[in-house]
Amino acid sequence: MAKYRNETLGVVNVGGAVIAPKKVADLDDKACGLAGLVKRGILVKVDGRSAGAKTDKPADKAEQPQQKAAE
Repeated sequence: MAKYRNETLGVVNVGGAVIAPKKVADLDDKACGLAGLVKRGILVKVDGRSAGAKTDKPADKAEQPQQKAAE
């Protein structure tokens, strides 16, 4: 079982679970039709981490060499 979010503006029915738009549901990974919906981008697997928890900041790393060159 994993969590999947509906990325569309319509309701999706997968494996007997009805998922409202932009909501998350716990689905069996082997549910009929799940692979096709994920492949088309209708459903997205949610891993449980928040979007703000990312630690990589490539923009900050790119700015550092420019600052040193200006000095």
